[in-house]
Amino acid sequence: MRRSILYALPLAALFCTMPALAMEVPTDLVVQNLNGVQQCIKTFTTAPDVDPATLMEDPFDYEGYTYTFASITKAEHFFAEEKPQSRVVTVETSSKELNKVLEALSPSLPYDDGQYQGTLNLDHTTIRTEAAGYTTKSYGISATKEIGNLDTNDMAYVPATTVKDGVTIPLSNVDWQVQGTALVGDVLVPSTYKAVATYSGTGYYTAATGYVTTAEYTGTVHCEELDSITYTLIYVGQEITEEPERITAAKPFWQNHWVLGGAGLVLAAVAFTSGLLLARRRKEDLDESADMDLESDEETEEIIP
Repeated sequence: MRRSILYALPLAALFCTMPALAMEVPTDLVVQNLNGVQQCIKTFTTAPDVDPATLMEDPFDYEGYTYTFASITKAEHFFAEEKPQSRVVTVETSSKELNKVLEALSPSLPYDDGQYQGTLNLDHTTIRTEAAGYTTKSYGISATKEIGNLDTNDMAYVPATTVKDGVTIPLSNVDWQVQGTALVGDVLVPSTYKAVATYSGTGYYTAATGYVTTAEYTGTVHCEELDSITYTLIYVGQEITEEPERITAAKPFWQNHWVLGGAGLVLAAVAFTSGLLLARRRKEDLDESADMDLESDEETEEIIP
């Protein structure tokens, strides 16, 4: 178990060489020698808002090499989705005729809500047109009526009003014409008359002020967003070379003598202290043994009559 832990330590150490502020952990790590160049390649897959500068590390040592940052590349990964979409459009026209309405409606519309994009097409079955409002308008009405074979040109024969298209209009003028004559003595006099009556007035009707048309556009829209980014960081390694051991000059004899002498004094002091402790312990053991013999003699005397 101890051996497996020791093998895992270098790899764990390599992952832990990241700066303290960088919370991202490599998703892949490769150490290789490419064309004579020692490389350590670390791969990170992060959220789009991660600053790649936080992934770059200071020089670090690993398995006999010192690695220094060399380059970084990135690959963006997008998330795609589609859904059906519709939009209702309202236009105003002066006529409700279909050809006029179609002139006001575009065959297709671009769609972009900031997230989804696409093209929506007009659904002709959803076109609905109705009046935007109503107003009352007027128009002139006139009519002419002839009344003949009248024995006199009396206005009593001419109606004061007449009806046209359901509208009653008043008499505005009468033109009397002689239809026949008669000889009275030596003079010809009118015997019959014809009245040409003219009627005029104003009619009223309700008209639309304009028309409002609603229509629906339908289609499929698409969403494509940046989901994550993969960064590949390459570090170039330089082999660590051990420095040769420094050979120190031999010290003079008198310096070695004093060193040895000091060490001897220390050993002597330790030996002396140990001897005192052993002697003291020996004395305590003898005293304890004498006390035990005395107690044994006293017990024997008491037993003998």
